[in-house]
Amino acid sequence: MNAQRLRVGVIGAGNIASIAQLPTLVQRDDVDLAALVSRRKDPGNLVRRWGFGAAYRSVEDMLASQDLDAVFVLTPRSEHAHAVQLCLDNDVDVFCEKPLAPATEEAGRLADLADERSRILMVDFNRRYAPVYVAGREAFGEKGATFCVAQKNRPGSEYRATFENAIHMVDLLRWYCGGEPVDVAAHAAGDDPWEEDGVAAIIRFSTGNTGVLMAARTAGAWNEKLDAYGDGKTVEVRAPETVSTTVSGVTTSRELSAEAYGWATATDTLGFSAAVHHFLDRVADRAQPLTSGREAVHTQRLLDRVLAASGLPTEEQDGRQWASHATSGQGR
Repeated sequence: MNAQRLRVGVIGAGNIASIAQLPTLVQRDDVDLAALVSRRKDPGNLVRRWGFGAAYRSVEDMLASQDLDAVFVLTPRSEHAHAVQLCLDNDVDVFCEKPLAPATEEAGRLADLADERSRILMVDFNRRYAPVYVAGREAFGEKGATFCVAQKNRPGSEYRATFENAIHMVDLLRWYCGGEPVDVAAHAAGDDPWEEDGVAAIIRFSTGNTGVLMAARTAGAWNEKLDAYGDGKTVEVRAPETVSTTVSGVTTSRELSAEAYGWATATDTLGFSAAVHHFLDRVADRAQPLTSGREAVHTQRLLDRVLAASGLPTEEQDGRQWASHATSGQGR
């Protein structure tokens, strides 16, 4: 690996990549954007805008032509597993959008492959890198929060809505509460199990801590928030910008806003940029990422338990796929 600059490839450069990952990558002095894989008939504008060295039509072509240190897989979800496996088989470290794979068993196989080939595999559960969630988690130390309520609500449903969106909150519950799930109870609303109106769940973890999930698709507006309690402390996160911590009746609030900081955007406040930096730092030092492929499997396995307990399917509907972040801003 080049000690001076990492040769990085990007697979998929749609709307989310242009907002979240690419602006961070071009700011790094140690990154060379060597290759892009794009389906666009003429990717020239993307190549010029971000400074890619070359563009390819397929992952196979890119890997055959380039000697890369790391690849960002930012494709539609149904294509994640194929691209990740090709990169790992070629001994390239991988940053993958969530979920790692549509099926937990397949995600587990990819995590095993990364271990076998001693590669860094990280999944973009970006909320764990968002400043407000990081500050909230730090308040509870190793014990974690005794009780944690994580909510991600919005108007309108979509295909596999809980898997698509609430997976971020399930990951936060695992992180805040610690341990592994012992008991899961859940209830879903709506008549269509493939486009549910929402899910509520309660999860008891091996640490004795309890997590509560609320993912309503019947809300009047988008909102994301987390409340946590334990060890005489209260933490309130109102994503993406505000976190308040109360200890012994004294509340300390922090607001991460453009007005206060002069630079805060969704790329920063929701943890997208910090996740990119975290991955590249792990490529350099070879330590396991906070949201490694293995961690992503644990989160996806818990989500499967929530879905099963609520009577929702844990597999894909035949002949149907998720809409793509690459072409829409939904699902973050």
